[in-house]
Amino acid sequence: MAQGLAMLLALSLLIAGCSRQSEPAAQPPTAEAKPRAAEGEAHEEGAALALEALVPRGVKTGRVEKRALSETLRVPAEIRFNEQRRAVVSARTAGWIERLAVFANQPVRKNALLAEIHSPEFSSAQQEYLLIAERARNDATGEASRLLADAAQRLRLLGLTDEEIRELEASREPLKDQHVHSPIGGIVIEHKVAIGDTVQPGQPLFVVADLSSVWAQLSLNESQIAQVRAGTPVALTTSAYPDRRFKGTVLSLGAEVKEETRTVWARALVQNPGGLLKPGMFADAEIATGGAKAVLAVPEAAVIQLEGRATVFKVEGGNLHPEPVKVGAARGGQVEVLEGLAPGDEIAVEGLFLLKSLVLKSQMGEGHGH
Repeated sequence: MAQGLAMLLALSLLIAGCSRQSEPAAQPPTAEAKPRAAEGEAHEEGAALALEALVPRGVKTGRVEKRALSETLRVPAEIRFNEQRRAVVSARTAGWIERLAVFANQPVRKNALLAEIHSPEFSSAQQEYLLIAERARNDATGEASRLLADAAQRLRLLGLTDEEIRELEASREPLKDQHVHSPIGGIVIEHKVAIGDTVQPGQPLFVVADLSSVWAQLSLNESQIAQVRAGTPVALTTSAYPDRRFKGTVLSLGAEVKEETRTVWARALVQNPGGLLKPGMFADAEIATGGAKAVLAVPEAAVIQLEGRATVFKVEGGNLHPEPVKVGAARGGQVEVLEGLAPGDEIAVEGLFLLKSLVLKSQMGEGHGH
């Protein structure tokens, strides 16, 4: 019996051993079996980034070349209304507000209706015009015609247009309320009255501004005054729109130096497409002050700080590699490159935030791997 048990145990061990030998040995993963890196992620060798995978994600490249960069000053600025394109709309007669047609922050066209005022003086002026017009039809001396012209001028001063005066004479139906119109197209910055408010002649009702252009108040040090004059080109950048440059020209320089700050204000007229610049905003102004010279330059947006060094992403072999560079002065949205690049090099000029984040993500992954 014991001998049989021993033989059975030996047979079991023999079968188990054969079974293990028949299992295929684990093979190292082939290149095909390795998981593919996510598109655009940094590779281990030099944090290379596949350009082809990144183009659909907003990365664009450009060639490094020499550019003519002007000497510039950088000074702080504040956005103001263009006072030549800002209107305070006031009441022309005494009365009370019957209707408001617009409110603050609404766009309006030139001559758009803003409000209606019920005014006894306005009603009286219309009735007087109609009486004189009737008299003028039967007056051969011309005196009534002169009086009619005076009455029409009074209606114009009260806000009626020539077309409205002709309609009044044709219909002989006075307007119930005085219409208040916008003298310019733009945005309603303020409405200062409510329905039912009584108003007096000259009382402000609305402020309307055309923001297609704005003024920029530039703060110049005494040492900078001689470099700036009327007509000097200027470009603004803001924290709200860091990738946008708003171009304009200097209109005038202040007549005095502020004693407290030893600065002089210069005023610039700046184009404001889309009304992006808002009065009260702060900005950085770049003023072109000297002749241009040709230097190796790249867009300012193409240079980032990586590990405390100025860096660009250079294209080599279809991949983007971080390339440290030494940069000089920045002018006109371009920055001079002193070391690290040569004319004709291809670098990333858009999508730098994505590239930087991929490199940092790759470095974090390598840190966890150790």
